[in-house]
Amino acid sequence: MSQDQGAESSAAFRTYLRRFGLSRLDVARAARVWLLTVWKIEQGLPIRAEDALAVCAGLHHLTGVSYTALIPVVPAEILWMTQTAQARRTP
Repeated sequence: MSQDQGAESSAAFRTYLRRFGLSRLDVARAARVWLLTVWKIEQGLPIRAEDALAVCAGLHHLTGVSYTALIPVVPAEILWMTQTAQARRTP
């Protein structure tokens, strides 16, 4: 993902939150994700795909309006490699 896409997704997310008067905490609670996850979306940073789906569902639940803008996600292969490396370090 390019820097411009991150900036665009960040701007779209912030606009959506402002339009409906939502806070990061409102979204995190409705989506049942970490507050840091919502902060990352607001910054245009990638998150896990399942968290992106949960946030979209939470936003729809709160507003009745689907969130259709891009939410950057971490590729599944990178997550798998990270989890594998962490599992090897665990005694």
